[in-house]
Amino acid sequence: MKSKNGKVKLEKGEVRIGNYFVKAEPEFIKIQDLNCVFTHRIGKKTAVGIWVTNMLKQGDGGEKSLLTYIGTLWSVFSPAPDNEYVEALLNAASECLNRHPDWYGIKTDVTDEEDAKIIEEERDLAEFVEQVRNMDDGGSEE
Repeated sequence: MKSKNGKVKLEKGEVRIGNYFVKAEPEFIKIQDLNCVFTHRIGKKTAVGIWVTNMLKQGDGGEKSLLTYIGTLWSVFSPAPDNEYVEALLNAASECLNRHPDWYGIKTDVTDEEDAKIIEEERDLAEFVEQVRNMDDGGSEE
């Protein structure tokens, strides 16, 4: 969004939805309010990025859902958070993730053997990362 003489001019790939501007960038979707107080970028390959992209493709029908979503983001990001607020947000996010694990690639039917293998692989990876961190510039461990 560009503003000249009090008039808003949309940039290429940008749409206005209420008092918000949504712009498709190569890897992200940028959301911004009219006064440039609030700016948020969403990766296009994330579940929410895919959802926003699909809503944009729907035109007017999708814009109504996006206006509600973006207004909610504005409301979530506006207050100075206290502990209860953050706890409520974390609980709401966790509940949403648990309602739709398939959207996020979360496997819910993991066997104990598969779980143990995943844990072992993560431990091996963490050990490798630690070894790399401990190497000096000459390539030897300290």
